[in-house]
Amino acid sequence: MTLSTHRGVAVIGAAVFVIGVSTTLPMPLFTTYAARDGGGAGGLALAFIAYATTLIVTAPLLGGLSDRLGRRPCVLAALIFAGLATTALVVAPSLPALAVARVFQGLAIGLVAGGATAWAADLAGGPEAGRNAARLMALATAGSFATGGLATLSALWLLGDAEPPVTFWLHIAAAALLVPIVATLPDHRPTTRVAWLRVPAFPRGTVASSFAMFVAWSVTGVALTSVPSALAAAGYPRLGPLAVCFMILSGASVQQVIGRLPARRMSLVGLPVLVLGAALLLAGTLGASLPLLLAGGALVGTAAYGFLFVGALAAASEAASGDDRARAAAGVFLVAHAGFGGPPLLTGLAVDAFGAPAALGGFWVGAAALSAVLGVLLLRRAR
Repeated sequence: MTLSTHRGVAVIGAAVFVIGVSTTLPMPLFTTYAARDGGGAGGLALAFIAYATTLIVTAPLLGGLSDRLGRRPCVLAALIFAGLATTALVVAPSLPALAVARVFQGLAIGLVAGGATAWAADLAGGPEAGRNAARLMALATAGSFATGGLATLSALWLLGDAEPPVTFWLHIAAAALLVPIVATLPDHRPTTRVAWLRVPAFPRGTVASSFAMFVAWSVTGVALTSVPSALAAAGYPRLGPLAVCFMILSGASVQQVIGRLPARRMSLVGLPVLVLGAALLLAGTLGASLPLLLAGGALVGTAAYGFLFVGALAAASEAASGDDRARAAAGVFLVAHAGFGGPPLLTGLAVDAFGAPAALGGFWVGAAALSAVLGVLLLRRAR
């Protein structure tokens, strides 16, 4: 790759990073917003799942938009939406603003998913350079999710609890600075007709691995909402965000080293690790135990963002061909975000109605039972 090509790929990677950071940047303040508005765990979960709902509703359109309009307009729009998400929380730090921010974040991720990687590969040129560009985009995405929450958590510890934290201003500035830089990158509008809607598909043999992501992101959704709420109610408002950051960081690290394992094996390994990690995470929540929270978060992240996520996408890619691969990947994300929305909301409402022990215990039993069923289906498929 030439120097200008390297610059282009690096700029796209930076844009993906800034867009991804917006989704976890306000995470340490979720329970603060809920306490301020009296929303409880259910109110926080309701505001939080606006992200998943936005992606589920818009994914069929946004998934193929970059193939129709070009890569640059989609990445530019995603940067603007990411900046607006953080701006909403600066202007009106509250649960309603969090819901608005989550909608903007969902639109941003929907616009940049796939299109940014394809753009970087187009600029890189050649199969090997394209693969390196794709790896860079994957690292920027995973790294951004891990960085956002840790950055704000560190700012709150070092600089006090004043709002908005300095990380919000830095994010808005970074998004604003990148817009004119991204606008200068070359982009080729597609010459072939591409369908407006990219309807998700589930190739034969991928249902079990896809629905493993439903369980995985159900657990991570509960970890992001009910776990911090329960810990904040017990007087430990920073333990929940710390465990979640550790969860995401562990998953992002594991993603980089397991890509060569068979897809079904990754799902079979991930399910029991997820169940064990969820048990430790929820036990650490109820007992306010930092070692259990960190151990559980690490196992959940390893399973959900590592083995199960990579395994589901690999299974979808292997079972489909050509343009159907994009539709199969869209099917995985549809099921995953359904898990990211419904179970966390129900668990949050149950925490408010019945208390954290009953609600979190009931959630774990349901997640373990569904994981067992999916494990049996995967084993039968392997024979």
